[in-house]
Amino acid sequence: MSNSIKNGSDVRVVLAGFAPAVRSWQYSHAGTPTWRFYWNPEPGAWLVSHEERIELEPETAVLIPPRTPFATGAEGAFPHFYVHFTFGATCVPERRRVIRLRSADVLLPGIRRDLPRFSPEKIRFAAAAAVNAALLELPGEFFTMKEESHEESFFEQAVDIFEEDLSRTFSCEELARRCGTSVNTLQRQFLASSGLPVKKWLLNRKMECAVRLLLTEGRSIKETASLLGFADRYHFSKSFKLFFGMSPARFVKSGGAAVPGDPD
Repeated sequence: MSNSIKNGSDVRVVLAGFAPAVRSWQYSHAGTPTWRFYWNPEPGAWLVSHEERIELEPETAVLIPPRTPFATGAEGAFPHFYVHFTFGATCVPERRRVIRLRSADVLLPGIRRDLPRFSPEKIRFAAAAAVNAALLELPGEFFTMKEESHEESFFEQAVDIFEEDLSRTFSCEELARRCGTSVNTLQRQFLASSGLPVKKWLLNRKMECAVRLLLTEGRSIKETASLLGFADRYHFSKSFKLFFGMSPARFVKSGGAAVPGDPD
């Protein structure tokens, strides 16, 4: 395989925003299929990946490759600039780890200074500029490709199937059948790649999406329940409360008050 970056110009911003006060950021397993770029203009939040704790301080920006396992935490409310993006159809880094960058190297002074006052359109421009600058900071060997066996791809196949339609409720048996493998093999791949069994990973991902829909997009509880494939608002609210320790109504009213991570 070539050591060069493939499809380097194919960067697509999926979601970008600036939250002036994130009050809930307690995820024990937060790996997702898209790349992430994070920068916080004030301290107080952190990531943990591969047993390394990374403080999200104003001097530091981070890039997180797809399906890199990480956990999050915060002492209280904090401002947060986030970008979810994809980067080429075949560009998958061999080393899946959180990359720390100097924010001064990837964020223009105007972005660092005026970001809280940007319109949604300007946020998108800032996101594209930051992502491209961040990718330019990475050494070429970071993107060394490796041949993946058929078995090694089962986890990613299953995640892609799930992400195509978050309203679907998949069983492990159905995902294994669609990936052309056994339940045991798929469970082993999920545990190796994310540290979670299939069922818990799927619930974790739905709850992460629920927070985004409720707080970032301002969706109603009923809409969120429907978009995530719950039978009704009651079923969603019950699952949400079991996961976060509070009802979605209280969660929204509190602005996303800090809550414990997912239960064991």
